[in-house]
Amino acid sequence: RPRATPEQLAILEEQFQSSPSPSLPIREALAAQLAMEEKSVQIWFQNRRAKAK
Repeated sequence: RPRATPEQLAILEEQFQSSPSPSLPIREALAAQLAMEEKSVQIWFQNRRAKAK
C-alpha cells in the first residue's frame, strides 16, 4: 500500500489545520488533486484526528 509522499502530507496537513473533519466533496476533491483514493484520504483524516487527541 503506497504511503503519502511528503508533498501530499503537506497538503493534507494544511487542509487539516483549516478543517479537521472535511466533508465528502472536499475529500473527493483532495483525493483527485493528490492522486489518492478518497478512502485513503478519509482514513488519513481519521488517523490524524486520533493523533491530535
